[in-house]
Amino acid sequence: MFSGVNNPSGIFFAATAPVYLALVPISAAITKPGSIVQKLVEVVINCTVGSNAAPDRAIPALTVLYAFWTFAGSSALSGAAQAMSRAQGLDSDHPRKHRANMEGLPLRLMSAHLSLMENFPLFAAGACLAQVLAPDDQQILNLLGLHVLLKVFVYYPSYVAGYAPPRSLSHLLSISTVIRVFWQLA
Repeated sequence: MFSGVNNPSGIFFAATAPVYLALVPISAAITKPGSIVQKLVEVVINCTVGSNAAPDRAIPALTVLYAFWTFAGSSALSGAAQAMSRAQGLDSDHPRKHRANMEGLPLRLMSAHLSLMENFPLFAAGACLAQVLAPDDQQILNLLGLHVLLKVFVYYPSYVAGYAPPRSLSHLLSISTVIRVFWQLA
């Protein structure tokens, strides 16, 4: 067969690609101005930067939360996980050397962090384009906000806890929200 392929049926996971597109209309429907998503996004922004944030600064406010959690919060937990995974603690000279031996909670903490890191650039590109091209578009703000809500409050905790269904669904829906942002801006 092909080198490295131990389970050819794994190719069927590629069938999830169209699911992202199928969820785009759903993400658009649940993020219309006035929706519950808008109210949740407003709460998150107010809790992040305060209620006196200028409306044209809502996208940067979402970015503050998402960037902090991705690059500081989950990063610190990933480092702690690496330290927890070894009886000798973290090897500061070679902190990544032992990743292949991780399992259980430490592995999930590190993997959840790496996944956030992998997904952040997509959000960042959408947020930058939205801030430049449509900073006052409420639905785009709601879509970006839903992405952040799903990644920070559903995806990450589900990943760490080992609950695959909410993790997978929140990932699919969160990515579809950014795809919708790109479509609306195009």
